[in-house]
Amino acid sequence: MAEENSFKENLNWKKISIDAVNTIIATAIGIIIGLLVDKWRENISNQENYQKVIVATINNLENYQNQISKIQGYLQAAEDVYDNMTSDEYEPSDETLDELGDMIFESDFMQQDRWIEENFITNGGFIENTDLRLKIGNVYSLIDLCKSKIVAMKESGKIYLEKYADIYIKYQDDKMKGAQKFMMSKDFLTYYAQLTTTNSDVESSIAIIKDLTNEIISMSDADQDELNKMRESSKRINDIIIKNRGE
Repeated sequence: MAEENSFKENLNWKKISIDAVNTIIATAIGIIIGLLVDKWRENISNQENYQKVIVATINNLENYQNQISKIQGYLQAAEDVYDNMTSDEYEPSDETLDELGDMIFESDFMQQDRWIEENFITNGGFIENTDLRLKIGNVYSLIDLCKSKIVAMKESGKIYLEKYADIYIKYQDDKMKGAQKFMMSKDFLTYYAQLTTTNSDVESSIAIIKDLTNEIISMSDADQDELNKMRESSKRINDIIIKNRGE
């Protein structure tokens, strides 16, 4: 009888032990599945955030690229005008002073919202590719460099525009003489030297920006449909701004 009770006690213990092990295993499996589900959700969230960050960043880089290219075109046109005026074939006319005034660089640089750049800095961690993040950072650095040179050129343009106005008033009855004086003045030659240097620097930078942006697009695996939608949206906004400016 004692042996039977002992056997039952041992049997119940084994059953309890098996149940306990099964419970532990089931709990462990549940925890692992839960972790996997959470990781899966996190990956989806990260992928969605990655697409948002990368698409917005590429669109922003392209917008800057287009703006700087347009301004570089203004710089080149101004340089071409002066190159023509200083050639042996050029003969000053009464309109020369007006042309000189028109070439003074005074174009506005359309400011982009900095939140996209700040968003890249804050959420750039979603972009795991270090080389890709570095390329994006390099493009922003080049954009900032171009902007600083363009702003400096614009400030110089304002100064020389005032000098042009003084010459224009002084020689309004003899514009040809005024043009010759203005073209040979030390002030304007200094401005022209800055113009050619800035144009060269911006032209070189924009070429690198274009190449890097193309590399970023090919490396990023950005959703092309979303990118094209954002491009269209940006174009509509820019068209509205240009229309309201009367350009």
